[in-house]
Amino acid sequence: MEGSPEFFDQLVAALDGRANWLAATVIPQLKETLTSFEANFESVMGLLIRKGLLREDPYKYDQDFTDIVVPGDEPLPEFESADELSYRLSAFRRQVKLLTSQYSLDLGSLGLARLKKLSALIFYVNWLDFGEGGKSNTTKAFARVFMQVRMGADTIASKVLKDGEIQIVRVQQQLRGILADLIAYNRESWKAELRRVALPHPSAGDRPGKRDELLRVMRRNFAQAASSQPWYNALAEEVADEELAPDGAERKARLLASLAILETDKPPAGAPGQNDRETLLEAVRMLSRPHEEIATALAVLEENEKLLTETKARGGWLRRLFGTRKSRSPVDRIYKVQYVEAGASAPKTEPVDFAAFARETAKKASLFSVLSSGSGPAFRRLEATGDEQLAGFVDRQLNDLLLIHRRMEGLNMVFQARAMQDKKTARGIKVELLTIKNSIVKANKRRHEYKDAAN
Repeated sequence: MEGSPEFFDQLVAALDGRANWLAATVIPQLKETLTSFEANFESVMGLLIRKGLLREDPYKYDQDFTDIVVPGDEPLPEFESADELSYRLSAFRRQVKLLTSQYSLDLGSLGLARLKKLSALIFYVNWLDFGEGGKSNTTKAFARVFMQVRMGADTIASKVLKDGEIQIVRVQQQLRGILADLIAYNRESWKAELRRVALPHPSAGDRPGKRDELLRVMRRNFAQAASSQPWYNALAEEVADEELAPDGAERKARLLASLAILETDKPPAGAPGQNDRETLLEAVRMLSRPHEEIATALAVLEENEKLLTETKARGGWLRRLFGTRKSRSPVDRIYKVQYVEAGASAPKTEPVDFAAFARETAKKASLFSVLSSGSGPAFRRLEATGDEQLAGFVDRQLNDLLLIHRRMEGLNMVFQARAMQDKKTARGIKVELLTIKNSIVKANKRRHEYKDAAN
């Protein structure tokens, strides 16, 4: 019932090729770009929260979601608008976290309905239409808060927000292109299924010759054969036009051409020599970027440890009165932290000597600070090393940064849990951890690109 067998076979082959390319290339790009989007948005939110212009989840709504739920965008109330904006943005951030940590991002689960919700969520704060002239109430309200700091007297904060805006705009543009590829594939997949189950064969004798009649027949056949699937009238009309319009043959040719994998779609093959080295050097730059976040996170952890250990060290009034407080031994600064290895179901535990960890992490932050410019003497020395030495350096730094991230995350959980027990408030490092993780993901991708080009 699919119409012309020759065209349908060509269509299925083209869709199969497109699906393979999307699964191998575009879906990994989607995951990586969403992680980058989350890290950059959290960095902006963290600064605005520290400035006191927004709050961290003021109503403490901790709903569990299994699917995308786009927060509301009604006009904000005149009073308490900051609280309402903070609540909406907290709900938005939870949804983005769901996408990057739990949501199934694979070609089979991303149908047209889900892609529509995914697009609505990503552009909930629309940085491509940012300002008072935008259509979204939430985007306009957020832009007003954002611009208070962006155009304010704090030049450092203004620069941070400017850089964040540039990065988020770039990422949203990338996501728009990725979603367009996925939506186009799903549209043509649905049309192919409609052809398969509902389009009468040209030789059947009962093939309607008028567009409206063909649409009625296809809808009736589709309801009988695929009643559980949604019906998209606009797509069905495209199928009817491809079959009956005077330029139907041209429409089919354009359709097949749109599904072809072009050379520009394929990832560039690794060029020998300098380009391979540049891939490694780019990995070094990416690893070095979060040096400030590493230093900030370490300072917060040291501050939290001091807060919690001083509370416990005071002991009781008799100890304070008679001066019998014991000095803390080095073993007191060893903490058991949990982590989960990839592919493992149960968490593992490791002891972390906090003093030694702090010293080594500070050294690493200092090294990354020196390398981050990508132009200093230390970086030039790296450029002059051999390929194997440079690749080995990247591997070591990548492993070290993974370990730092893992231990920082574990220590943060330990200190936050103890603070709750002591009814204290300890600062978190969620934004810093996200930024570090984002750099790890990007540097690791460059490392794999180098290995693939070398093989």
